Amino acid sequence: MSSSLGDMMKILIAVLAFVLCTPVHAQDIKTLADELAGEIGRVDLNAGITQKQAETMAQYYCQRFIGGCGSAYPAIDRNLDWVMTPKTGVAGVADQDAILIGKHTGTISWKTGPDLRLADLIGSRETAPKPLNMGGAEPRRLPDDALVPTAKLQFVVSPSGAVTHTSFRRSSGNMKCDLAAMRIVESWRFPPRKQPIALVANVKNCAH
Repeated sequence: MSSSLGDMMKILIAVLAFVLCTPVHAQDIKTLADELAGEIGRVDLNAGITQKQAETMAQYYCQRFIGGCGSAYPAIDRNLDWVMTPKTGVAGVADQDAILIGKHTGTISWKTGPDLRLADLIGSRETAPKPLNMGGAEPRRLPDDALVPTAKLQFVVSPSGAVTHTSFRRSSGNMKCDLAAMRIVESWRFPPRKQPIALVANVKNCAH
């Protein structure tokens, strides 16, 4: 009898461990265009792009088109332009060339990199595709959802549907949770498509 009770306790503990430690997957997947549109907010080119909007735009450009770019100095007001100097490499060395954001044009330019317009960043209204293998990924209801570590990742879905170029936009604050979140995202497979698409996902995981 005691043996059976002991076996039942072991099973119960195992079940509880599974429930409490199972990763919580996010359903919150957006296109990069939608994410940037939310971060940039309403833009009035007649009044001029604000410093905060310029810094958001420059940060995107920095990470997308400047090799080794991790961040940038605060934007400096230069009459018709906002000027931001990128930081590159592990040491965060100031780049020789600044990123320029036209206050009334919404154009982002840097050195030999491509010129981007604001519409190029947030103009696409394509709906974010959903992974084919996200079954059972509904977030569990927790007593205090705010305490669940959440990492925000950016990635590209290739024409084959595979996930590539995964990077963190925001850490969960826990390295193990970050690694688990990256494994979740990189395991996703999406429907095949004609063109690659950049997506952003909030991944809640390591709830325990």
